Amino acid sequence: METKNRIGYVDIARGIAICCIVLGHLGVGEINRIVFTFHVPLFFFLSGFFMNNKYAFREFVRRKARNLLVPYFVTCLVLIVLAVLEVIVFTDWTNVMALEGLYGNLDSSMLRIFLGKVMREALDWMYAAVYGAGDPYTSPFYIKSIGAIWFLWASFWANVFMRKLLDFRKEVRITVVGLLFFAGYFSRRWCWLPLSIQAGCCATFFVYLGFLAQRGKATWEAMEAEVKLFLRVMAFIVWISFIRDFKSFWLVHCDVGRGIVDIVGCICGCYMIFLLSGCLERYTKYLARGLRFLGRYSLFILCIHTVELHMYPWDELMNVWSASGLSQGMQMLLLIVTKFGLIILATFLCSRSAFVRKIFGITEAKYKA
Repeated sequence: METKNRIGYVDIARGIAICCIVLGHLGVGEINRIVFTFHVPLFFFLSGFFMNNKYAFREFVRRKARNLLVPYFVTCLVLIVLAVLEVIVFTDWTNVMALEGLYGNLDSSMLRIFLGKVMREALDWMYAAVYGAGDPYTSPFYIKSIGAIWFLWASFWANVFMRKLLDFRKEVRITVVGLLFFAGYFSRRWCWLPLSIQAGCCATFFVYLGFLAQRGKATWEAMEAEVKLFLRVMAFIVWISFIRDFKSFWLVHCDVGRGIVDIVGCICGCYMIFLLSGCLERYTKYLARGLRFLGRYSLFILCIHTVELHMYPWDELMNVWSASGLSQGMQMLLLIVTKFGLIILATFLCSRSAFVRKIFGITEAKYKA
C-alpha cells in the first residue's frame, strides 16, 4: 500500500477542525461562537499552505476532482439510497395492505401514492446533489441543502482558482483573489449559484493566505523569539475578542461577519490552533495520536457526518432522553459522546475496507520526526 509522508501537527490541526465542524452542527450558540471562528477556514488555509505548481494545471484539476468530487458523489449516492430506504422502512405497510388487499393491483391508488413518494424523495436528493448548496434557500426558487459536503465543491473551486493563479505574476494573483472574493460575497445577495462556486470564490482568499504563509515561513522562523511571543500574544487577544463579539462567520454562504475585522480574527484563530496542535504533538502521546487519526481521515469523517446528520433520528433520541428526566446538559453530553462514538467507529471500520480507502484516497501515513 502506498505510504505518504505527513506532518503530525498539520493532521492534529485537521483533527481539531473536523471535531469542531461536528460540534458546530449541534446548534449550541456558545459552541458555535468559538468553532465558527476558524474551523472551515482552517481547511482552506491548509490547502494553500501545500499549494504548488508541481503538477500542470490540467493534471492538478484531474487530481482535485478525483480527491474531492468522487467522495462527494459517492456520499450523495449513499444519501439517496438511504432516503429511499427510509421511506420504505417507515411506510405503514399494514395500512397499505389493509386498504389494498394482500394481493393488490400494482396500479392501485395506495401503491401509486407510495411509489410517488419514493420517487419524490429520490429526485429531491438528486436535485440537492446536483445543486451542491450547503444551506437551503427559498429565493429566487427552492434549493435543497446537500449538507456539510458543500465544502468539497467549494474546496475544489478554490484550489483550482489558486493553482491557475500560480501561473501569473503576484500583482495579478492579488488582484484576482480580491475580485473573486468580492464576486462571491456580493453575488450571494441576489442568487445562489450551483456547486457552491460562490463559496469557492470567497474561499480562494483563505487558500491564498495559506499560500502566503508557506512563502513566509522562513522569514517567520528567522524572527527573534521575543517578536514571535509578542505577535502570538496579540493574535490570541484578537481571537478572544472575535469570539466574545461573534455575530456570524459562515463561509457556507459567504458570510464573513463584520468584514476585515472578523477575517483578521479568523486568521488569528487559525494560527492559535496551529500553536495548540504543535504543543499537543510535543507534549501528549495518545491525544496527539487520536487527533492525527481524525485529521488523516477528516474528508471521510465529513462525509460520514453528512450522512448521520441527515439520516440518524437524533431528535427522537433526544426526546427519549428528555422523557427519562435527564437534564439538558446531560442530554447534550450524551449526544456528543454518542455522535462522536458512531462517527469514530464508522471511520475505523470503513477505513479497513480497501474499496473505501481507494474511493477516499486514503494511504498509510508516515510522520516526519
